[in-house]
Amino acid sequence: MNLERCRPARLMSALATMLMLAACSRTTPPPVSPAAESAPIMDGRVDIGDDLSLHIHCIGEGVPTVVLDSGLGLDGSAWADVQPEVGRFTRVCAYDRAGRGYSSAAPKPHSNRQMAHELGVLLDRAGQRGPYVLVGHSMGGMNVRLFASEHADRVAGMVLVDAVGDEQPSRYWALMPDAAMAEMRDMLDKLPEGLDFDTFVAGFADMRAASRSMGDVPLVVLTHGREDPPPPQVSSAEQTMKIRVAWQEMQTDLAKLSTNAVHVTAPKSGHNMQWEAPRLVVGAIHQVVIAARGHGRVNSAALLPLANDAVAK
Repeated sequence: MNLERCRPARLMSALATMLMLAACSRTTPPPVSPAAESAPIMDGRVDIGDDLSLHIHCIGEGVPTVVLDSGLGLDGSAWADVQPEVGRFTRVCAYDRAGRGYSSAAPKPHSNRQMAHELGVLLDRAGQRGPYVLVGHSMGGMNVRLFASEHADRVAGMVLVDAVGDEQPSRYWALMPDAAMAEMRDMLDKLPEGLDFDTFVAGFADMRAASRSMGDVPLVVLTHGREDPPPPQVSSAEQTMKIRVAWQEMQTDLAKLSTNAVHVTAPKSGHNMQWEAPRLVVGAIHQVVIAARGHGRVNSAALLPLANDAVAK
């Protein structure tokens, strides 16, 4: 798997990150592998039905298996700074959603509920049985939560990396100027993931409907602390502050999903924490894996020293 990643020229705000990255592509995809009957598929495209094949790349050994789901517009190579380190202590799989990387073209409309279902089929047909620690960045956080709502018995833990919140349309996007939202609609239509604005909003409704307590399943919520400039359509400092506060409040709400949760803010990292604070992301995954293996509590003391650790950009 080619782990070269296509990164924006500068790191962007949470909204801007969800508007871009439509143009990144890789080389000719590998052939489709048949469904695993014995040995798990560690690297290849897997036929999941409905004329779709998704690419998966796994390394390492051990349980639980960590599953990495990227943000909107990104493919599995977005985890290139994280996956090799996680593979040192357990099995870890990254994948390309339909329309991204080596995977086949996405249907349209292509809902987040469909993406979560496709992930489940991919893991089954690739022979990656779990249990799973699910890791979702940005929109990927919605997908892993929808997956967990359908497969709660297979989820051993979760890490949400600056993930979207349940009330994003009403609490975050509602604060954005009409021009910024019009730009977002246009950019979503240009992305190859088959996700238009109305379908995306419906995904948040699905997430709210499915949202329920995870009990004491280990959970780490990671939140960016370095604020990048707001979209150019946001002109006032007051509006900028409201937008930033809304994001932070939704992050706090995510940490309430489990009674065994730790919420860590990284003051030196922007939204793309898997690139800017990879050691913190790896540390969060490690602590959730340890807690899942020992049926214990997430060790916040082990994570706090990593909060200020960021890669120079």
